[in-house]
This record gives sequence, C-alpha cells and structure tokens, in this order.
Amino acid sequence: MYMKKRRILLLLLLFSLTGCGRDVYKMPKEVEITLNENQFKVFSDVKIKDLIASSNVELQNGNDEIVNDKIGEHTVTLDYQYKRKKYKFDITYKMVDKTAPIFLSVPGNKTVIKEDDFYPCELPVFIDDYDSEPTCEIEGEYDLTKVGVYQVKYVIKDSSQNTVKRDLKINVVDHISTNKGSSSNTNTTNTPTPKDKIEDVIAKYKTDETMIGIDVSRYQGDIDYEQVRNAGVEFVMMRIGVQSGVNKNMEMDTFFLKNIENAKNAGLKIGVYVYSTATTDEKAREHAKWVVENLKGAKLDFPIAYDWENWKYLMEYKTSIHRMNENFKAFATELKKYDYEAFLYSSKYYLENIWQTHEYPVWLAHYTSETTYKGNYTMWQFSNRGKVPGIEGDVDLNVYYKNKVQ
Repeated sequence: MYMKKRRILLLLLLFSLTGCGRDVYKMPKEVEITLNENQFKVFSDVKIKDLIASSNVELQNGNDEIVNDKIGEHTVTLDYQYKRKKYKFDITYKMVDKTAPIFLSVPGNKTVIKEDDFYPCELPVFIDDYDSEPTCEIEGEYDLTKVGVYQVKYVIKDSSQNTVKRDLKINVVDHISTNKGSSSNTNTTNTPTPKDKIEDVIAKYKTDETMIGIDVSRYQGDIDYEQVRNAGVEFVMMRIGVQSGVNKNMEMDTFFLKNIENAKNAGLKIGVYVYSTATTDEKAREHAKWVVENLKGAKLDFPIAYDWENWKYLMEYKTSIHRMNENFKAFATELKKYDYEAFLYSSKYYLENIWQTHEYPVWLAHYTSETTYKGNYTMWQFSNRGKVPGIEGDVDLNVYYKNKVQ
C-alpha cells in the first residue's frame, strides 16, 4: 500500500512539473514577457531570445534559431519555465527584404537597326540578394520603326518591390556601317601586351613568407614541369573538372591526370580547382563528391578551389546572391566530410559584391601590380599573361601567402 501511494505522489509531482492536465499556453498573472519590435532583415542571424526585450521567466529554448530565409510573418513557440512549471508562448515576427537588386553588367548605349527585333531587357545582367527572378522593365518610350535617339531607363525590381534603375540610350538607325579603316591609319601597328616573365615576378614577390605559383588547365597543353620548377615556380593549381553549363555534367579536364602526375614528379606543391555552375546545394555537394572521387585519395598542399564565374549566362540560372553563397557552403561542408578544405576563387569585383563567405580562405583574382582589394585572401592571381619556361603561351601567375591571416 505504501509503495502504491508513493507511485501516485511521484506521478502527481511529474504532472505538476510537465504541465500535464493543464493548459500550458495559459500564462500565469505574475509572468511578464515583453517583446521587441520583431521585424528583421531576411537572412539575419536571429534566435528566439532576440525576440524578447525582457522577461521574468526562465527561457528553455532561447538559443534556438528561427526561420530567417523566407520573407513574411512567421510564428515560433517559446518554451519557458516559471515556478518550476513549464509553459509555452507563441511569438509572431516578420522577415523583410529591403535590399534592391544590383547590376553586374549594364550597357548604357545600344545601336539597333530600324525594325530590328530588339528588347532592351536582354542586355543587362543583374541579381538580387533574395529573389531568384527579379524583373526588368523599361521606363520611357522608344520606337524601333523610327530613326532617332531614345533615352530610357532599365528598371529592375525584386518581389518586395525594391528597385534599381540605370540609364540606356537607344540609337535607332537605317543601317550600321562597317568601318574598315582608311589610308590615314594603315601604318598603325598594334603594340603587343607586355608579358610577366617569371624571373621578374620572383624578384618582385618572392619572400620568406610567400610562394610563387601558376594555375593551369588543358589550355596550357603539355607542360615540362622540370623546366617550370627550375625557373623558380613552387606550386601548381590545376583544374580537375569543368561543368560548362548548368544542365551539363561535370567532366574531367583532359590534361588533369597528366598534370598532377608530372607536377608531383617534379617536386612541385599541388592544388586543384573545379569550374562549377552549381545553382543548388544538391548540385554543389555532388560536385564536391565528384572531386573527391576523382582525386582517389591524393594528398594536396592547398584547399580545393571552387570556381564559379559563368556570369555572362547568369540570367539563365535564376539564382540569388544568398543561394550562390549557400551553394558554396554546401560544397565546402561536403568536402570537410572527406578531410579536404575548400577555397573560394573569384575576382575582386565579385568578392566585393556577391560572395559573403568570409569564414573560408579566398583565392583572389585581380590583374594588377598592387591590389586594392580590402578583404582577406591567402592567394592572389595577379596576372594571366605569365611567361614561364616549359609552357607554350601564357599562364596565370599567383602569389601564396604562407602566414596570411584569413
């Protein structure tokens, strides 16, 4: 009988603590929970506790994240404890998008033949932080049936009606002449672009804290890596694969196997990069797995570089700035499962305007003698016109900073 009473008392105590048999949403009169305004920029790093300005309760799930990747109103349930009893409280918050799309390329002038089939919105390339399909409209009048000059504007809008505009001058003409030059300029000669000789590069950039390297693909053809090493090159970044279009499969660079074998045999440090046009996390993870499978356990001296640069066809891909960054993170996370690190390759402009993955090492492309890029980077591709013994034609040149903090 005593044991039976004890069990009943324990059950009653359990019910009182867990809230069984009562309305856990009924807030005690003494409880005070004051909410914040609770409107946040989409993709903000927000937790449940950030929704609360003050309270006299013990938060149970305050560190849980809330839905932050969809605009509009959302509801999240706060679990809290007051006087050893557990309760629930629903909180409504709103995610908003107040950032306008950006232009990546925007022609300001266009000459067209009268009666031509032309639509100005086919010219610019633009992208939004949230919306994968921002719209383009033309503000102003133009008439392709009449010769003249028309001043109009591109108007780019996202789903939240954030808008950006740019000027466009349309020149409608009867015909476009092909100027083949005249006798007055027949003596003009084209000055060849000066090349960056490897010996000059080494003299300028080589220190105890740097390494000088090249990056190659099938376009460099057969390479004599012994000559390359003897010229002072210390490492090679080589393309392992290329996806030439969003609906195409990843294919191995036709010179990769030859490059990795010969570079290793010459005693050079090696790294690889993959040219991807992934627009989904799934595809990015697939590309990471593809790289790992084709490396076949090969040891690398550098992280695996993710190279997304098919910007010319961006409008076909229907993606967003946020989506592109998430794709790269998916690629990097997948590589981590196989003990490989990820590297982000991109040019200065896109590092400043598209990529937000600052926690990963960066391979900067900026063709200049002194970069003005303010972000962190561990490798710098500073030239695409390098001259190195053992390589026919031009090759990209790089500096790797051994102790540069990312």
